[in-house]
Amino acid sequence: MAACSGSTQQAAQPVAAPATGIVLLSLQDGSQKGSATIGTDTVAVTVSDDGRVAYLADSSPGDVYAADLPSLDVKWKSHVGDAPFGLLMFGGHLLVSLFNTNAVVELDPSSGKQLARHTVPLGPAVMTLDAMGTPLVAGTRGNVARLDGSTVPAGHGFGVAVVGAVTWTADYERAELVRAGDGHIVGMPQPLFPFWLAPGKDGTLLIAAEGGTEDTDPGGVFSFNPASGVFTTLAEPRDPDQVLQSGDSVLVAAHGDHDVLDITAGRTSVWASGTSPVAIAADPKLGMLVEAVNARE
Repeated sequence: MAACSGSTQQAAQPVAAPATGIVLLSLQDGSQKGSATIGTDTVAVTVSDDGRVAYLADSSPGDVYAADLPSLDVKWKSHVGDAPFGLLMFGGHLLVSLFNTNAVVELDPSSGKQLARHTVPLGPAVMTLDAMGTPLVAGTRGNVARLDGSTVPAGHGFGVAVVGAVTWTADYERAELVRAGDGHIVGMPQPLFPFWLAPGKDGTLLIAAEGGTEDTDPGGVFSFNPASGVFTTLAEPRDPDQVLQSGDSVLVAAHGDHDVLDITAGRTSVWASGTSPVAIAADPKLGMLVEAVNARE
């Protein structure tokens, strides 16, 4: 395992943020561009293909919101129930996984109207596209599902990411990565619990992993090279809820530390100090990072 390196630069000023909703940050320097209170239990965010709309999952009430960017005016609210969790744009529709049941619903992204409902195993979580552009749904019952109901063995966790043609999943409780299909296991380099996975640069896998006590114990953000089996530690924030690659930067929603980390060329900058990020979505077309915040999570 390679250790983290580089310096950390603090943000100049704390960001004013709602308890739940959206904060807009510049992708260039992390400066605040706007904020809005939306929902009461936000857990996930994604943006439309044209970068003009943000979609939020509001878990406890069971709602999904659409907000215009950058104005943050709410376009619509759709009640789907059953704890919406994962969000994914696919084929001109918005897919929403319902964590408290066994379904993924398709919504019309312009109106919020429900267009279809797909049965998947219980506990569907994060979604992504495979190498062929087919939606995959991570499950907490040890599988990855497709919308036709077929499944392949995987980790018991929330995260899924595709690197090349290989699908990697997180086994949260066992502190392992599991390659979907053949069940190949890679143990975490520290006793931390992988929550979020994302493709990184040059065929690497990014991992956000939580500590034993989620909000207070140090977690870890790692880059894993499947070809060499080497982990590189990028940061050790408390409760890192999401990690993603945006250009040359790795961005982290560090909920327990109440900020967003920007890791670029070995240097870490702290953005949005004082917020409670649970999810992030890069919007390069507007040059913004959409930060979903939830101080109650």
